[in-house]
Amino acid sequence: MTAKVMVALAVALLPPGVVAVGAALRSYQDAVAHGESSRLGLAQALSIALPILMWFAALAIGWIIARHLIVRPLTQMRDAVENYTRGDKDVRLSGQRFFSREVAELAAAFDSLADDIKVHDAELVASLVEQKRLTREVHHRVKNNLQIVSSLLSIQSRDAASAEVAHAYAVVQARVAALAVVHRWMYESDAPGDTHGVDLKALATDLAAGLEQSLAASEQINVSIVPHVERLFVSQDTAVPLAFLITELISCAARSSAPDALAATVSASQFDGRAVLTIAARVFVGGDILAAGRTHPSSRIVGGMARQLRTPLVHDPVAGSYAIAFTLPAQ
Repeated sequence: MTAKVMVALAVALLPPGVVAVGAALRSYQDAVAHGESSRLGLAQALSIALPILMWFAALAIGWIIARHLIVRPLTQMRDAVENYTRGDKDVRLSGQRFFSREVAELAAAFDSLADDIKVHDAELVASLVEQKRLTREVHHRVKNNLQIVSSLLSIQSRDAASAEVAHAYAVVQARVAALAVVHRWMYESDAPGDTHGVDLKALATDLAAGLEQSLAASEQINVSIVPHVERLFVSQDTAVPLAFLITELISCAARSSAPDALAATVSASQFDGRAVLTIAARVFVGGDILAAGRTHPSSRIVGGMARQLRTPLVHDPVAGSYAIAFTLPAQ
């Protein structure tokens, strides 16, 4: 900017400079014509060079004025804008002294804009905090309501007229309980300052503990579910189908194992931005029990959850497991 202003001043003062050089040359020619060129005194030399000196003085004065009125204020504004864009939202120009009214008005406009943005940002932060609070309240209320429904189903199953009806109540109760657990950890994931998502390790551990109790009561067998889940964070849209997959596959394993005890594992690990959930049990060795009963509600639910995750559920008949891959949210 400094070089451009200097060039602009030189161009603007070029006509007076030409006139000054012409006047100096004319004075020198007059001195030569009178035979005084060989014995010019200091005063005569200064009078000849005076137009050029005045032109340089005008150029210097113009540069000083331009520097104080244009270059320096614009440099200060540029630095202020750069600092503001780097994150210093408290930078202001009101404390600076500007010799130009127009530049002072521009600085005041910048300060006013910065103040408006600061107020708007504060309002956005307050709105976000309130939105998170309301979301946590919704998850909390939904979790409580689902727990009430689960308790009512449990009470109703005790008064069922037959074992089949009691088993049907128990299956529905397990699904409702899975939803309640998911909403509980959605509630936890919406805590202030938590931006990771739903903790899959905590979710799987909670589900395993609840399924051990409910399946042991409904199937009248010993149930042991061991979670081996890395500390992964998933989105709420992913947590729901994963919870249903764990619930339905473990429930299918328990029904297929009865009257023998059930020992199952739930594991999840990540690689290259994706993760794999695996549910393993001895009853899964050999044939695909889900494929054998595609009309069963559990089979339809598992298929629907796999479609929601947009990835197939893979059965390993040798290892006795079902596995499904899912995408982790970017942190």
